[in-house]
Amino acid sequence: MPTTSHPQRRYRTGDQNWVRERNLSIVLHYIWDAGGPIARARLTEIAGLNKSTMGNLLTQLQAWRFVHETGLVNVGPGRPGVMIDIDPGGGRLIGAELGVDFISVVLTDLKANVVWRRKIDTNGSARQQAEVITLTEKLFQEAIDETHLTGQRLLGIGVGVPGLVDHATGTLLFAPNLGWSNVPLREMWQRFGVPVVIENEANAAALGEHMIGVAKHSEHFIYLSAGVGLGGGLMIDGKLHGGAGGYAGEIGHMTLTPDGPLCACGNRGCWETFVGPTAILDRVRQAAQEGRTPILMALPEINGDANAIRMQHVFEAAARDETTVRQVLDEVGQYLGIGIANLLNAFNPSLVVLGGVLSLAGPYILPRVRREVEARALSAARTNVQIKLSAFKFDACVMGGVSLIVREILNNPSAWKP
Repeated sequence: MPTTSHPQRRYRTGDQNWVRERNLSIVLHYIWDAGGPIARARLTEIAGLNKSTMGNLLTQLQAWRFVHETGLVNVGPGRPGVMIDIDPGGGRLIGAELGVDFISVVLTDLKANVVWRRKIDTNGSARQQAEVITLTEKLFQEAIDETHLTGQRLLGIGVGVPGLVDHATGTLLFAPNLGWSNVPLREMWQRFGVPVVIENEANAAALGEHMIGVAKHSEHFIYLSAGVGLGGGLMIDGKLHGGAGGYAGEIGHMTLTPDGPLCACGNRGCWETFVGPTAILDRVRQAAQEGRTPILMALPEINGDANAIRMQHVFEAAARDETTVRQVLDEVGQYLGIGIANLLNAFNPSLVVLGGVLSLAGPYILPRVRREVEARALSAARTNVQIKLSAFKFDACVMGGVSLIVREILNNPSAWKP
């Protein structure tokens, strides 16, 4: 009989060092998930460890400045209990979004509180790739200088980018709305001397919402973000779903109509060509040129020039009950709801989070989105599903960048010891 070949797998046995590393990670995860000070006794109880082991683990995490004691609290009979929390002074984290027409960078403490931020408008395709990368590095250096001024250590840089990412190498493989391909970002930025994590912008934002945002207690959710196009992050069983090659989540390029508008990816009828900001602006500007948006065209910033219309003007006109603008946004809600219904049927999440421009358009599109979902999603798939707006709106990706580094620290704290 022919022998069946099986791929060889490597398993690490549970030696004492491995068990200690796992316990350090588990305890740090519990403290992070608590979202604030947690009693040491309660921590010992939920971790299932004895007091001595917990004491040793906390001593180690305190020595590395990942956690600190915040005081005493009466938790029952006997002496007061010690409260433990993440130490915000344990280090600084850089989160960044390399957008189609901007670069955004934040610097946070270890609890993801923003202590410094910068944003540069790159004017879309007006700037060349090398110039955008140089500007990004300049902002990184400013954040690092700020870190050194405060006597802190930098723990890492997390970056969200609008395209496909090779996670093994940190290479941006293809970003259709940037026109970039095969850019080795992590290799370029290792010169800063700290770990660098590159991730698709929607995946990064989804992680941020899961760790510190509106999806913190949801294990199965979908994050949708509209910047120039439409991206999606899939969280399944509390983990980002990357698929076989790590490229899952490009749901903006799901075909809605086979003969629809041409997309930047080369396909026609992609979902993002109906609900992305570019699609919204194109329709509103056309209506303006046809004389159907008098309130919008009368805004001082527009002064009759349809080409000057930006998304903030669209929302301002909608708030002033511009009929045509409201109709355009209602159509966006229709197409968005159709796509969400398909995703509910396919993935059965408990939550859908709308970020980017979609979070700002929420008041105008959510009623139509919910009607479409009610009409088109299977009853079982839509039952108890919540549709929420992002906690961070346009900051979702940069906070996701911070979360990329936090996730690595929580998973392997000993690799980040001073």
